[in-house]
Amino acid sequence: MTVIIFERNDPDSSTARDHKPANQEESAISKDPRVTHASDLEEEGYRQPLEASSPTTGSGSPDLMAGIKAASGTGLPAKPRPSLNRVLQDISASLGDLQTAVREADLRGEADRAAAESAMVEANRGYRDLFDLAPDAYLVTDAQTVIAESNPAAAAMLQVDQGSLQGKPLTHFIAEADRPAFQASLIQVREGGEKRNWEFRLQPGEGAPFSVSVNVSAQTDHRDQLVRVLWLLRDVRESKAEEDRLKSLLSRMKSSFHGVVDAVAEAVEIKDPQTAGHQRRVAQLAVAIAREMDFSLNRLEGIRVAGLLHDIGKIAVPMEILSKPGELTNLECEFIKSHCQIGFGLLKNIDFPWPVLQAILQHHERLDGSGYPAGLTDKEIILEARILGVADVVEAMVSARSYGPAQGIGQALEEIHQKSGILYDPEVANICLKLFVERGFSFD
Repeated sequence: MTVIIFERNDPDSSTARDHKPANQEESAISKDPRVTHASDLEEEGYRQPLEASSPTTGSGSPDLMAGIKAASGTGLPAKPRPSLNRVLQDISASLGDLQTAVREADLRGEADRAAAESAMVEANRGYRDLFDLAPDAYLVTDAQTVIAESNPAAAAMLQVDQGSLQGKPLTHFIAEADRPAFQASLIQVREGGEKRNWEFRLQPGEGAPFSVSVNVSAQTDHRDQLVRVLWLLRDVRESKAEEDRLKSLLSRMKSSFHGVVDAVAEAVEIKDPQTAGHQRRVAQLAVAIAREMDFSLNRLEGIRVAGLLHDIGKIAVPMEILSKPGELTNLECEFIKSHCQIGFGLLKNIDFPWPVLQAILQHHERLDGSGYPAGLTDKEIILEARILGVADVVEAMVSARSYGPAQGIGQALEEIHQKSGILYDPEVANICLKLFVERGFSFD
């Protein structure tokens, strides 16, 4: 072991210098906590070879001590630069830590990738299960409708082997008569991305064409280019047959319903023979007016029924009042006016799909509030009742009654014209006048 001795220059006591122990000469250095061994001095840069200094004399080396003092106000050297070995050791340790971190990251990445791959496998298995086990037919085609995938239900529907479907154009299985419409609708799919409840007929491998209901979804890539089309096809033969049965049943029910309405209307005419045909003619004119007002077919049917039943309440009015030839008393007038409310009461338990009850109750109301039974005004009166009111007045004026002869169509139209906007809805009145004057309308 090498011990480096720094000599101290003490001009007052050269003798003391010659007899001072070496360990006292090292005391300043030994105070440095970083120095625990002489080898540390070498590693930390404390070595100062004596041969590199000025030759020692009896008075020591003033150049060496001056350098040390200049480097440190305490007489200690400044913090030395680390040696190359220590730097290499530090770098090696850091590289080891980095390699460990990289290995751990790789392991985590592998675990994440494995988990992702496992999830993808499970998702694909779930997709295949849904695809293959679905009761409805599923197809996947490219943009030109060439079949890329199919499920067993699709193969069964088309009556072909599932493996032979791949690569065939879907149009091959479309009924020939439906192909032009299919191609036109396919353009809509390509432009709009989807089409729901689309119906066309398939031509299976064997047998006659049959109808299917189709939902289609088009998928595009990142450039918005169509890449594939998903098809869900559902056989609607049974539902079509059921629909036809329901339509037939509905038709019979409607026929029965209208038969009942006609029978009720005839019952009123039997009660008052002088007004025979009045309700049918009112219904005829009311429907003609409503048609000019762009009523839907369903709404036209409702106003026809209301016209046929609007006077049903007269069935409860005494016959002698209905057929009285002269002027009615106030009490008799009140009996007559009550037919609106009586008719409403007779039919109130029937759930009509149209506002028949309100039309019956309000057909004698007038815009200025002078009508009955409630004295309603303007928009308080439903449109169907306003139409019936005009048709009722016109028909009554052109027909003979027990209380007077027919007044003719001219007088009837003049009444409507003069009271338009006062008693009668102006739009309804104007259409009624046009029907007779310009369209040549006449009662059957």
